[in-house]
Amino acid sequence: VEVSWLVQKDSYKEQASEIEWQILEKLTDEFRSYETPLVFINATAQGGGVALMRHALLRFLNEIDVPSHWHVMRPNSDVFEITKRKFHNVLQAVARDGTVLTERDKDVYNAWIEENAEHLRDVFKHSNMIVIDDPQPCGLIPYIRDINPQAKIIYRSHIQLDRDLIENEGSPQHTTWSFLWEYIKQADIFVSHPVEQFVPRQVASNTVTMPATTDPFDGLNKPLSDTQMAYYRKLFNKILLEHIQGPLDDTRPYFVQIARFDPSKGIPDVIESYRLLREKLDSSDPIPQLVLAGHGSIDDPDGVPVYNMTLRLLQEERYRDIAQDVKVVRLHHNDQILNALIRASHGVLQLSHKEGFEVKVSEALHKGKPVVAYRAGGIPLQIEDGKSGFLVDIGDTSAVANHLYTLLKDENIYQEMSEYARRCVNPNHFTTYNAAKWLYLANTLLAGDKELGQGAAVQQLAGLPAAVC
Repeated sequence: VEVSWLVQKDSYKEQASEIEWQILEKLTDEFRSYETPLVFINATAQGGGVALMRHALLRFLNEIDVPSHWHVMRPNSDVFEITKRKFHNVLQAVARDGTVLTERDKDVYNAWIEENAEHLRDVFKHSNMIVIDDPQPCGLIPYIRDINPQAKIIYRSHIQLDRDLIENEGSPQHTTWSFLWEYIKQADIFVSHPVEQFVPRQVASNTVTMPATTDPFDGLNKPLSDTQMAYYRKLFNKILLEHIQGPLDDTRPYFVQIARFDPSKGIPDVIESYRLLREKLDSSDPIPQLVLAGHGSIDDPDGVPVYNMTLRLLQEERYRDIAQDVKVVRLHHNDQILNALIRASHGVLQLSHKEGFEVKVSEALHKGKPVVAYRAGGIPLQIEDGKSGFLVDIGDTSAVANHLYTLLKDENIYQEMSEYARRCVNPNHFTTYNAAKWLYLANTLLAGDKELGQGAAVQQLAGLPAAVC
């Protein structure tokens, strides 16, 4: 994957603390001494948080002269049906009842892995430091071991795992994990989001933790001028018209959830929360709108069905009076539209039922937007409840509606939250920290002189300073 050039390293250096940059330079010099590229392998170059992180990380590593490459698997729709619905959805417990990995599924997956292993043979030969992102490419690990016995391999888990379900013999989660574990256990280290429940007990002694990150200078986060904001609003309204929906009303506020159309994202709860909010308003209140928008991904067959389900839901009797104020768009890849949508919103929702670490939360906070979210997965690690947003128990749409009402009606609370969110974004959730942590892991594994694991946070291992607000 060739990443786009967007910004020079001086911009990152200005944002970073002095000690952070010193640590980064030391780690960079050490990694160069091993004379090997740092290689990342995942399923797709577009769609979802992993691809966004890899674009940002590779762009930055190139700027600081770290040899690094990113390769993606050859696409196969039959395989992606399996990896999304029987790997990801099953492990996150959002699959339909009766969804179980079969022997035929395993054969189809393994044939695809063999094809990709041959395609990437030269890559494996010429890198001693390889990162496997998520379950889709994990079957490559034994091939890497065979082609290059000197290689160090990191498995990075980005999804929410449930260790209790995985350990329940006979469950779909146990079946899927048992299959994947035969590959994953051959990696040198398992990297998880910093949530203990995400780490199966059989992996715990060989695990380190890192949060997902976002980039302050990419299209999702860079500052936008008034002219740019107006342009992307106009472009979004044009897309709405193409989808036979009315444009956003510039005179009224709106709340937004930016997420893939996925069974785990709680989209029906967002719509129900909005309906309950509308019931609380009286005739003198501003009538807010709701925007549901997100990108698709070639390795995600759920996108179109969930999008269509959302449109059908809005046709139900209980939603007909509000449906015209709900804008539902599955966008092509244009990060600046999402950036503009968040910046112009009155607040952000993230009602995922299952979530590894949704960086859209950090991106919203970075823009000074209070976030109302469920206590799911890694989301509570990003929001300070009552300060930068509100955390709600999964399924409590009435509480969500109450918090949205507060943000809409109480200007003082809104401004306090907005300022706190903007001021107190955690640097651990940005690209420079992410790069330093990857370099620390690579250096430690290549040196072979230090034990890793036991659930330690890589930020602390690398000596990176904690966030101070």
